[in-house]
Amino acid sequence: MKKTYQGTKVSWAKTQTQIVKLLNERDIYESRFTNLEDKFVLEFRVKESKKVFLGIGINKGITVRVVVPFHLGNNPSQRGREIELNRLHRVLLNHIKAKFVAIENGVTEFMEEFMPHLVIMDKTGNSTTMGQTLLPQYKKSIESGEQKPFNLLGDGN
Repeated sequence: MKKTYQGTKVSWAKTQTQIVKLLNERDIYESRFTNLEDKFVLEFRVKESKKVFLGIGINKGITVRVVVPFHLGNNPSQRGREIELNRLHRVLLNHIKAKFVAIENGVTEFMEEFMPHLVIMDKTGNSTTMGQTLLPQYKKSIESGEQKPFNLLGDGN
C-alpha cells in the first residue's frame, strides 16, 4: 500500500512555513518545530486573547505539542530521511488544517480536537501531553477490564 504523500516534491522546510502561516492566520504566533533523530515536534501556544475565537472556554493560554515519529525502514540514508520528512510534514499540515476546519465549522471544539496534544505539567515543571499520560492508562484499563481512575499528573511531585 502506498503511503499518503509518498513521492511529494514539496520540501519539509516549505511545509513548515505553510504550517506556521496556517497558525498565523488564526492569530497563533508562538510556534516552533524541534527536529530530533527519530521524530519531529510542532509546538504552539494559544494566547488567552484567542480563547473566544477558538472556543477554548478558559482564561489561560494553552500549549499544544504534536510529536511526529518516523521510521526510515529500508532507506536509512540522508536522502531517505529527507524523503520521509517531506512526506510526514505534508501529512501534518493536512492534519492540522482538517482540525481547524472542524473547529471553525462547529463540528468540534478546540480543546476536544487537540486534547491528546495538550501540554500538561507537574509541580516540578516536567511536561508531557495528555495523550502520552492517559493513553497507556486507558489501554491498560481496557485490557484488564478494570475501570480505575485516571491519574493525570502521576504522583504530582
